Amino acid sequence: MSSPVTLIEQGLVNRLRAVTRSYTPLVESYGAQLDDETFGWIRSLPAVWVTFDGARPTRVGPRTWRYQGTFEVLVAQRNLVQDRARQADDSRGQDVGVYQLLEDNKLALVNATLGLQIEPLTPGAIRSVAKSLVNRDAITVMAQQFATAWTEIYPDPALAPAGDLITVGLSYLLKPGDDESDASDQVTTLVAP
Repeated sequence: MSSPVTLIEQGLVNRLRAVTRSYTPLVESYGAQLDDETFGWIRSLPAVWVTFDGARPTRVGPRTWRYQGTFEVLVAQRNLVQDRARQADDSRGQDVGVYQLLEDNKLALVNATLGLQIEPLTPGAIRSVAKSLVNRDAITVMAQQFATAWTEIYPDPALAPAGDLITVGLSYLLKPGDDESDASDQVTTLVAP
């Protein structure tokens, strides 16, 4: 069974990849791309990265927990023309600005459940992550938070078997009303250590 965090993060990536845009950003889970000292990620701009920001659990039952989780969607773009109009929303092909990237992502994600058993996504804070000059390119990276909630139910340790189930004995009673076994089988589910 996959982690709910993994499912939500992948759902966000899939939803953002499916957006029809006049430009084609790289969309993937964040894997420390901004920490790459060779700045290889710059060749992929515009880029959209999704990452898990954290969750707070609250117990709602003996085995049930409700998680309030936050995910961040980072956007990065170079500013080749270095004018504020492009940064705002002048989206000519791949020349989209970071504000338009944020807006397009927000429109795709707000109120979405991603086909999962989660509360609809709500928009959160937007922050500047980086504004720098890299290889003579002005780069802007911004992030927006999206919040959701989900419920997890954990097994009751009192009901769990003492160990791994290895063997099951089956008895076949073929004659109605007869308590004597007419045939039997023994099924081994896994090899004992």
